Amino acid sequence: MDISFLSTFGILTILAWTLPEDTLRNILPFIDVFVFGGFTLTIGAAWACFKLRFMDQLMLDYVSDEELSHPSIQHLIVRTTQMFLVGFTLMAVIAAVNGTLSVTGNNTNTLRIVLLVLEYSIFGIMLTIAQWLYPEYLVSEKGMKMIGDKYPDECAAWEAANPDHEWAKE
Repeated sequence: MDISFLSTFGILTILAWTLPEDTLRNILPFIDVFVFGGFTLTIGAAWACFKLRFMDQLMLDYVSDEELSHPSIQHLIVRTTQMFLVGFTLMAVIAAVNGTLSVTGNNTNTLRIVLLVLEYSIFGIMLTIAQWLYPEYLVSEKGMKMIGDKYPDECAAWEAANPDHEWAKE
C-alpha cells in the first residue's frame, strides 16, 4: 500500500515540478486518471512482480503474524486486493470520461458533479466492503463454512502448525 501511494504521488510531484505551466493546465482535468490509474498500475505491478498485495500491510495492523498466514486472512487479502484493482480502474475510467468531456467542452457542471460523485462513491463502497462487510461475512458461520470448504487442506495445515491458537480450537 505504501509503495502504491509513494510511487504514484512521487511521480505526480516530479511531473508538477518539471512540466511547463501551460502543459499542467492542459492535463489538470485528467489528474484523477493519473492518481487512480497510478494506484491501479502500482498495485497490479507490486502484486504481479513482487507478490506484494495491497492489503498485506494493512492487515499487519489488525492481526498477528501467525493469524496473517490463516487461509481466511489470505482469502480476505486476495479478494480485497482484487476489488481495489477493479475499483481503482473503474474510478480512472470515470475520471477519463469526465476529463475528456471537460477538455472538449461537452461537460456541464451538473454532469461533472454526477461523475465525481459516482467516482468517489466507488471508493466509499470499496472501503465499506474491505473494512467492514467482507470481514464480517468471513467471521460469520456461513463465511467460516465457505473457507473450510474452499481451503480444507490449508486450514488443517494451519491448525496443525498453530494448535494452541484460539482459531484452531474453533
